[in-house]
Amino acid sequence: MRALVFTSVLLAGLLAAVPAPAGSAVREVERDVAFGLDVEGFGVQVLVDNNDGDVNATIFINRGPRVAYYSAPAEVTAERVTARFGSLGELDYRFTPKRNGSIDCDGDEEGEARFEGSFVFTGENGYVHIEAPVAEGSFRIDPAPRSCPRRRLARRVVPFTPIYSDEGATLGARSGSRAEGRIVEVEIYDGGETGPHRIALFAALAEVREGMSVARGVQLPARDSVFHWNLEKGTATLRPPPPFTGAARFTRHGRKGHGTWRGSLAMPILGGDPVKLAGRDFRAFIHRGVPQDR
Repeated sequence: MRALVFTSVLLAGLLAAVPAPAGSAVREVERDVAFGLDVEGFGVQVLVDNNDGDVNATIFINRGPRVAYYSAPAEVTAERVTARFGSLGELDYRFTPKRNGSIDCDGDEEGEARFEGSFVFTGENGYVHIEAPVAEGSFRIDPAPRSCPRRRLARRVVPFTPIYSDEGATLGARSGSRAEGRIVEVEIYDGGETGPHRIALFAALAEVREGMSVARGVQLPARDSVFHWNLEKGTATLRPPPPFTGAARFTRHGRKGHGTWRGSLAMPILGGDPVKLAGRDFRAFIHRGVPQDR
């Protein structure tokens, strides 16, 4: 099961509402860069990737199970990457292959890189402040330049579409919509193994603002005992561990797995007030199986 399927799909859906920068078009050469930092007890990773001409920069921030994702349109040239994250900050790095760093040529070129310039970012209500004039990470060029000896067809980045197993259950609940620019969503994956096992919980408040998408929430594994479900009866209950609070109950209505999701379930988010995760405004479903890697 993909650990970040839920959040990645949610961000992708919201990004559809964010207009691409003027002049963005499919490019013959795709360039991706990535780097990581440790800041004030937070893990910070930045990925700038090209999906068929749409270039986005995403900041991943986490402290334990609490996570935040910020994604905005970006520009990448042969030596520079830039992105603006609304009033929260901006990225403006020049990058070069790291001296004596490894470089791989297999259709695309991948290698270690050094970044210099400016990366400044402050989370909501100042929960984190990043100011990094240098960083180390990686770069990828697709297709590989002529200096790389081995060549093959350029790989194409495509949206992830999950396939599902025959065992276990997936429960999802959502309020809000892309049109509103605000979504609150919960996903629960239970592989249905025999005996004690772990399940995966994901929840996020996702918003579109200042030309970027933002998702803040909680993702963690938990004991299977916190989630009880019965597909025949169409019921399920969730009472997750901290930092979640409260509980919620699913009751199916009709034959297609859709129903209500009610209760006191809530979660904290980085830099914001606790978010309610159940209620009359949530639309929910349950079905057999959990997403599988392909």
